Amino acid sequence: MRRIKWLIMLMLFLSSVPALAQAKTRALLVACSEFVTQPDLGSAISGNLHMIGSALISANLRLNDLSIEDGTIGTQQQLKTAVDDAFTGADENDLSILYLCTHGIISSSDDEQVYLLLGDGQTETPLSSRQLYELIADIQGEKLLILDACFSGALIGRGTPERGRLPGSIHTANSGYDASYASPFLADPSIHVITSADGYESSWYYDSENLSTGAVSYFASALSSGLGLYGSLEADLNGDGKVTLEEMQRYLSIAVPSSSSQLLSSGADSLELPVAQGAILSRPLSSFSYGTSLLMADDPTFDFSFTVTRDGTAVQYRLIDFNNGRWDWENATTFLDDGDDGTSVLSAGRKTRSLTLDDVSLEDSGYLMLQVFSVSGSEVILCSERLLAVQPVLSDALLTVVAGDTIAQPGTEELPIAVRLSVPAEITVSVFDGEGALVRRLASSQLTRPTPGNVAHLYWDGRDAEGNPVAQGQYTIAAEAWVGFSRQKATAGVTVGAGV
Repeated sequence: MRRIKWLIMLMLFLSSVPALAQAKTRALLVACSEFVTQPDLGSAISGNLHMIGSALISANLRLNDLSIEDGTIGTQQQLKTAVDDAFTGADENDLSILYLCTHGIISSSDDEQVYLLLGDGQTETPLSSRQLYELIADIQGEKLLILDACFSGALIGRGTPERGRLPGSIHTANSGYDASYASPFLADPSIHVITSADGYESSWYYDSENLSTGAVSYFASALSSGLGLYGSLEADLNGDGKVTLEEMQRYLSIAVPSSSSQLLSSGADSLELPVAQGAILSRPLSSFSYGTSLLMADDPTFDFSFTVTRDGTAVQYRLIDFNNGRWDWENATTFLDDGDDGTSVLSAGRKTRSLTLDDVSLEDSGYLMLQVFSVSGSEVILCSERLLAVQPVLSDALLTVVAGDTIAQPGTEELPIAVRLSVPAEITVSVFDGEGALVRRLASSQLTRPTPGNVAHLYWDGRDAEGNPVAQGQYTIAAEAWVGFSRQKATAGVTVGAGV
C-alpha cells in the first residue's frame, strides 16, 4: 500500500515539473482613494485598476494570479499582508508586478523626503522608499514596481520636489550635484522601478462623467495602451510583437507629456512585459501611429494616423503650451477634425492627418502637448496624447554635460548626469570605457522634455549593457544632439572604483 502511494506521489511530481519550470507572472494592483488629511482621489484610481487589470488578463494572466486592493490599504501591515498573499509561491523564474496608485507627499519634517501615503479613509500611513523596498525584497524572481503618484520619482532619487531638495538629487547650487545617490533598490538587479513622475512633478488625472472606466491617470492610460489594451501594442517600438521595460519607458516619455516617467533598472532591455493578446476594451479611436515629435520651426507640421472603430465619431484635438515652467491648461486651443466630406464626423476606417502649427517664426522654440479625444454623442474620451517640440532653425544653443566625478561602488549607487541644452532636441547619451568601447547607452535619440533649467536628467549605476558592474577605471559620459544643421557633442569624465 505504501509503495503504491509513493508511486502515485512520484507520478504527480513528475507531471508537475513542466508547470513548475514555466515562468509565471503575478500582479498586485493597489489603489488608495480616501484619506484623512489629503483630498480623496475618488473614482480616478478605480479606473486605473480596471484598465491595467484588463490588460493583464488579456495577457493571459490567470485570475487567481491577479490581486486587487481598491481603497482597502491604510497601513504598512495591510500592504505587507497583501504582498505576501499575492506573491507566495513566486520562484526565480517568475515576474511579480506591484502597482501602487496613491498620493505622493513631501514630509513636513526637516528631511523633506517624499513618501507614498497609504489610506483607507479611516487610517493613513506614510510609506518610505526603504520601507517599500523591504516589502518586496524577499520575493523570488524579477520584481517590477510601478508607482503612480505625485513626486514618485523622488523615491528612487530622481528629481527635486518643488518645496526643496531631496538628499541625493540634482540641484543647481554651486557645482550642481550631490554625491552619487544610493537608492535602496539599486543593489538588487532583480528589482525594476518605473514611476509616473519625476521628483518635482505632479501626476495628472483625466476625468469624464461618461468615461466607462471612470477617471484615470494619464500615466495608467498610456501604460495600458502600451501593453495592448485596445488591440495595438503601442509600446512595441521595434515591431517584434514584444514590449520590453526599456521600450515601455521610451514610449511613456512621449505618450505622457504632462509628467516625466522615471525608470530604475539594470536590465530594462531584457525584461519583457506581459502584453495583451487581443483587444479587451474598445474605444472609438485606436491604433495611433505618430511621425517625429521634434518639429523644425520652418516646417512645424506633425503627421499622425489612427483608426476610427465606430461610424459617426467626431474627433476633437487639444493643444496645450508649456509656458513659464508649467502646462497652460487654462489657455489650451481646442478644435474639431473636419471629418469626412466636411461633416465633422468620421466613418469607420484608417485616417491620416497632418497638423501644422500656426504663427511659428524661425526663432520659436518650445514644447506643447497634443491630446486627441473621440466625441460620440455626450461621450468624450481621451484616446491618445503626444509630447511635441519645436526647434528653432537658427540657434546658438550649446550642448553641455555635467556629472559627478566618481562611482565608488558600481551597482550600488547612481551617478547623476545633467545634459543641458536650451532648445528641444533628440539626444543620445552613452558611456565609453578608457579604450573608447561602448559600455552602455543611457539614451538613444531621446526627445528632451520641458524641465527646470532645460536640463535632461539621466543616471548611470555603474553597470554595463548586460547589467554587470563595470571594472575600475576611467570612463567617459558622451552626449550628442543635432541643433539645426550642427551636430553637437559634449563629454564628462568619470572614475569608477574607490582609490583609482
